[in-house]
Amino acid sequence: MLAVLRVAGITSSTVGSLDDLIAEEPPTQPDTLAPGETLDLVLRRGGLDGVAVRQVVKAAPMIDPRRLRPGLAVEFVRANDSTAATEILFKLDIDHLLRVSRVDSAHWVAREEHLSWETDTVVVRGAVQTNLYDALRGIGDELFPGTSHDALVLEVADVYKFRVDMSRELRTGDSVYAVVERSQGPESTTRVARVLATRLFVAGRPIEAFFYEAPASRNVYYDAAGKSLATAFLRSPIDFARITSGFGSRFHPILKILRPHRGVDYGAASGTPVRAIGDGTVVRAGSDPGGFGNVIEVRHSNGYVTRYAHLSRFGAKGRRGTRVMQGDIVGYVGMTGLATGPHLHFEILVSGRQTSPTNALRNVDGTPLPSGAKPAFDLRRSALLALLDRSPGVVRGLVSD
Repeated sequence: MLAVLRVAGITSSTVGSLDDLIAEEPPTQPDTLAPGETLDLVLRRGGLDGVAVRQVVKAAPMIDPRRLRPGLAVEFVRANDSTAATEILFKLDIDHLLRVSRVDSAHWVAREEHLSWETDTVVVRGAVQTNLYDALRGIGDELFPGTSHDALVLEVADVYKFRVDMSRELRTGDSVYAVVERSQGPESTTRVARVLATRLFVAGRPIEAFFYEAPASRNVYYDAAGKSLATAFLRSPIDFARITSGFGSRFHPILKILRPHRGVDYGAASGTPVRAIGDGTVVRAGSDPGGFGNVIEVRHSNGYVTRYAHLSRFGAKGRRGTRVMQGDIVGYVGMTGLATGPHLHFEILVSGRQTSPTNALRNVDGTPLPSGAKPAFDLRRSALLALLDRSPGVVRGLVSD
């Protein structure tokens, strides 16, 4: 016992017993706002009377009792088990606390606390066996545990959304490297701050991306030549959907005949959002008697028309004449028309002719950096390339903005 107290800088002359030491920590009563409950009910359950409840609500105007979400954690702190709460802690977010303390019998005071996060830089890499999600297992799971692994996969995929269709183009033997800024906060929470650089091998061909904020540009990822990865068209209207039928010929599952298939079918659950792959105007939205079911067509500035068929319903911008932006939801996956299961039939028409999406989007390039920004970008790219070649794990000698 004495050894323990000495380590803490406390001796038996200052503390009479272990019970005395424990007693110095005020008792707490944790609680949670359940669905359908009111803040009034939780505060009364914590021992406050009607007057005290009104005082607490008045002292904390940053809390709107009508807008509190179920699951809000509340903790009551007392001087001892037989006294009323002298402090109430509201956990507004993982890193955001509100501490409401009793000043006297008629007044409470509120203080917001923002808990700090620590940011570092890590290198992750993996080999594709089935998909990007599994490729970033292993070291990725160690550095980004739990749901942060999902966020890592989505962030890396988002970097390449203009260049790679993750559902169709990744194959066994491909690989991925990434340099990622990671934030770690309260309760061992891990978040992806941003992806600084990636290298994705697709069919043996490396596609690199580097984070760089150029003046007067919305683009933040550039390839090794300084061209934006962002282009006029996304590579796919659905994230992480499997290809069930490619462009070419196939045996139709309903008509039972061999016929041309002039689009790409993405298998996905009913209700999955379908995005416009580029800016344009909706030129058709309705039911098609020929087998497409609910179908939308969008005409783009370069003359391309994209077609989205078998939709269960249309999105808010799924109306003829509506202007849509790249990424806007135009509809939701369904199985209307000639379909045996929920999926999206997607087509690109070039000069009115149905064209393989791979061929149609192959030569769509990104905007290059302004010449004045190129020297600074080249320096940053060189530093990030050095990090990409590091072993997986936490790195030192970080790249400055």
